[in-house]
Amino acid sequence: MAKVLITGGSGMIGTALTKLLLDAGHRVSHLSRNPVSKDGYTAYKWDLDQDFIDLEAFKGVDTIIHLAGSEIVDHKWTEEWKKVIVDSRVKTANLLHKTMLDNDLQIEQFISASGISYYAMDVFDEQLNEDSPAGKTFLADVCVSWEAAADQFGDCASKVVKLRIGMVLEKGLGVLRTIEPVVKGFLGAGLGTGKQSMNWIHMNDVCRMFEHTVSERLTGVYNAVGPESADNQEFMQTLADVMSRAIFLPNIPETLISLIFGQKAVLVLEGSPLSSHKIEETGFHFDYPTLNTALMSIYSD
Repeated sequence: MAKVLITGGSGMIGTALTKLLLDAGHRVSHLSRNPVSKDGYTAYKWDLDQDFIDLEAFKGVDTIIHLAGSEIVDHKWTEEWKKVIVDSRVKTANLLHKTMLDNDLQIEQFISASGISYYAMDVFDEQLNEDSPAGKTFLADVCVSWEAAADQFGDCASKVVKLRIGMVLEKGLGVLRTIEPVVKGFLGAGLGTGKQSMNWIHMNDVCRMFEHTVSERLTGVYNAVGPESADNQEFMQTLADVMSRAIFLPNIPETLISLIFGQKAVLVLEGSPLSSHKIEETGFHFDYPTLNTALMSIYSD
């Protein structure tokens, strides 16, 4: 079993992943700005502004999972916040890397989160894979820089992994936190043309994918998305069906969405189907391979 150090361990994925890793028998610790040790893990202090990491955090560690990153969806994209989005992902990785080099620290595996916004997410029918080119949007640039920061760990980690994470499905969290009350109130509707792909993954499966990456000592880049993509219209209808609600409203026009969300409109108006074949070829099997089974598991109670 591995000893895993997690950045961003108190976030949406980090919280669920910590529990899953502990349940699987791995030892877990966190890096935190305000360290509080609990629930079977130890937390150590790090401070980006002070270029500080408690070196005790690295003792016995063979795997680092880098999940740190400030909010993207629920915050206005001012120029100042865009810088925070980048720095919270890239500069934190740089601090980790510098600290490891300065102290001659070596690990087996460095695993970094990334995002499916890496890709050119115009509405294409063609399924994209890990070799498809990066897009030209702000979020694509963020992902490119994020992954470049991960790649530098090749000189202090035997293996470097990047998981491009799709839309994570968990009740009351992430995207469903926003959509749930809308659909529940019979106000659900497709967005724009409704043809844009929504590349989703169940929270349990994304955490299991990280654990699989640790246990199997993988290397390289993988799409962390479910094997069945759905376009926006299908997603909204499936969610409404699972929640026993009807959709009465016509699709919301792209112009209105762009007016409301500004630059962030690309998050809901663009999307191409992504392949999960590469991670499946490593022996990973999804507990929730279809959108219906994923949503049913969340709303069955």
